[in-house]
Amino acid sequence: MNLAIIYELRANDVKEEDIELIMNRVKNRLSEENIDKELVKLGYPKIFTVDYDDYDNYDYADDSYSPSSKGSFDED
Repeated sequence: MNLAIIYELRANDVKEEDIELIMNRVKNRLSEENIDKELVKLGYPKIFTVDYDDYDNYDYADDSYSPSSKGSFDED
């Protein structure tokens, strides 16, 4: 599991020294939440968890969605 976590951290451009620091801090309490807490403390965005409360504020009225004619059909 540690290799997968390290891979994700590297893929998200976390510095190697920060990866080592995070892994040392969470080695006895390894969880997605704890890793994300450490990332945020170091100024990185969360990688492993999603804060769904942030999505509740989305205003659908401002969406400029317009249906396309592709795939639609008219009944004669």
